[in-house]
Order: sequence, then C-alpha cells, then structure tokens
Amino acid sequence: MPLSSKFKLNQRMNHTHYNLWITRILGFFLLVSLFSCIPQRKLRYLQQTAEEQKVDTNQKTAPADLNYRLKSKDEIYIKVYSLDPKMTALFNGDAGTANMYNSDLGLYLNSYTLNDSGYIYFPALREVKLLGLSLDEAQLLIEERLNQYLQKAMVTVKLAGFKITLIGEVKHPGRYNPYVSQLNVLEALALAGDMTSYGNRTNVTIVREENGVQKIYKINLLDQNLITSKYFYLLPNDVLYVESLNAKTWGFEQFPYTLILSSLTTFIAMMTLIATLK
Repeated sequence: MPLSSKFKLNQRMNHTHYNLWITRILGFFLLVSLFSCIPQRKLRYLQQTAEEQKVDTNQKTAPADLNYRLKSKDEIYIKVYSLDPKMTALFNGDAGTANMYNSDLGLYLNSYTLNDSGYIYFPALREVKLLGLSLDEAQLLIEERLNQYLQKAMVTVKLAGFKITLIGEVKHPGRYNPYVSQLNVLEALALAGDMTSYGNRTNVTIVREENGVQKIYKINLLDQNLITSKYFYLLPNDVLYVESLNAKTWGFEQFPYTLILSSLTTFIAMMTLIATLK
C-alpha cells in the first residue's frame, strides 16, 4: 500500500478514535448530570398532607388585622395610664427603664403571652381571659377591671411583635419578629431578603391556625388582585413557604457546569493537539 494511502488511513482511524473518546466523555457528563437531578417529591414540603385551599384573589375583604382576634401564644404589650403615677408605675413595672435603653427590648420584656387557655396574668387583676377578643375589646376589658384600683384608668394594648416564619426559596429563611401591628406578604418576604431566583411565585403557601386547626392556603404573587384579598395580610404565627421551581428541583442550581465545561474544553484541546501531532 502506498505511503500516502497508509497516512490517510491512519488519519481516518485517529479521527474515528478521537470522535469515539469525545462521544464517551460527553455521554459520561450527561449521565452524571442525570444522576444529580433531584425528584420534586423529595424537595417540596406539604404535599397533600393537610387541608388546603386555593385563594380566590377576586374576593375583596378588609385587611386581616382589622378583624384579628387574639389567640393562644400571642404576645401583647399593655401600657397603663391614670391620674395616680405611683399606682400606674405598679402596673407598668419596669417598662419606662427598659424603654430608655432599647424600645424593642422594653416591648419584649413587658409583653404578656396568652397561655393555651387564652389567659394572661396581669398584676392585681391576676388572670384575664383575652382569647377571641380584638385588641380594642381587650383594651376595654382591662380598663374596666383596672378601674377598681385606679381613677380613670386608660390602657393601650398592642401586639408585641409579629412572629412570622419564612422557609423554602427565600434568601434568609428563619423566624422573624418585626415590631409592627400589620404585615403583608410582600413585607414578610422583604424581611427574608426576597425570594431566590428559583422561588415559585405562582404557588406560595400560607400555613395558618384557625380555631385550633392548621390550614393551608395557596396564593399567586403574580396576581395583582392579591392586594385586595384578605390573604395579602398575614397573621401572627403564620408560616410562609415558598416552593421551588422545576429548574431547582432538577438540580440545575448547584451543578458545577463552569468547572465541567472548562475541563471538557481543556481535554478537547489536548486531544486535538495530540491528533495533530500524530
């Protein structure tokens, strides 16, 4: 066989061998990518395990806090005013001192937590049942009881913070306690640094206790009608869960594509150089 023919045959064989190696490598990385995928059922919480309801965002209602009724585990701040400064100080405890150093700390230290039966323990009044009352109703009840001891007692009752839990595809998941009396969904997400790029904005879950029963509501943040829905405003102790998009559940976020493509490019360049030298 002439030398030129042998050279061409060797070139074809080397080229075929080179293509075979490239195909094997690409197949290997494809296989690794597939095995790195994570099924959705292994990542998403609350999959058909509790009563849930799709929120009708066309239903316009008053903000939730206007109708809020106190529940067990709620924390409330109570401030007493009267014509007798000494007696007033007795009921307010060290609220003034704490507030001089840190208003948030003072609010926390001088709050009252409703127990499981809906009672708080208040100085002189002992147990006061506030379960199911609005903040205005709780204020009137405490004022009425205090008038037995004080002259023209006036009371301020507020929620001592707004405990809320954010989990899932948010940048800083955790339990937050902002010192506000009202909090909507967007403000709650802002506390956690907003959603990640993989947060599913059309299927956000609110877990809320109603009459001692945990219920689940699904809201769509892309629907502008949500702003006029009662579910736009959260309630104390709500849990906000942002589930992931399909792209995240298939493991695309943390797969090291940059490293793999860089390594693959280097390998192809080396193989091309070796084939050329041959």
